[in-house]
Formats: sequence, C-alpha cells, structure tokens
Amino acid sequence: SAVQNRGLGCGLTQNRMLVTTVSTSFVVQLALIYVPFLQSVFQTEALDLFDLCTLLALGAVSASLHEARRQYERKLNATITFSSSVEELA
Repeated sequence: SAVQNRGLGCGLTQNRMLVTTVSTSFVVQLALIYVPFLQSVFQTEALDLFDLCTLLALGAVSASLHEARRQYERKLNATITFSSSVEELA
C-alpha cells in the first residue's frame, strides 16, 4: 500500500517524529519500571539483568528482520521500476 511503501526510501533516523515518539515511549516505560513512586502506583518491579538482556536481544532480532525486509522490498521495487521502464521503451 502507499502508506507502507512511503517509508521504504527513508532512513531509520531520518523520520524525526518516529524517533521522538519511540524515544519518549522508551523513557516513559523505563520510568514506570524503575522509579520507586511509579512502581508502587502501577505495581511494577524492576527487571533483573537476564530478563533485560533477553528483551533487548529479542528487540534487536525483530529490528534486524524488519530492516532486512525493507531492503529486500527496496531491491524488489527497483527491479520492478526498471522492468516497467524497459517495457515502456520497447
């Protein structure tokens, strides 16, 4: 769709709104987990190091797979664009 393809040419850090939103969400989540006052209000507790590393590893795998899919789609779109250009010339 047009919305999905819009981000294919944009680098990961070029979308300032996305970076700001993700960063703000990350900071708020850390505050909810690690600030003692918020822990009592939201009934959360700090993660131990193993759990935190596991979550970071899963996030890294997910981000890597997403970026690999984006690169594949870029190459696929470039091939399709090239093929249609050649067909128009013929």
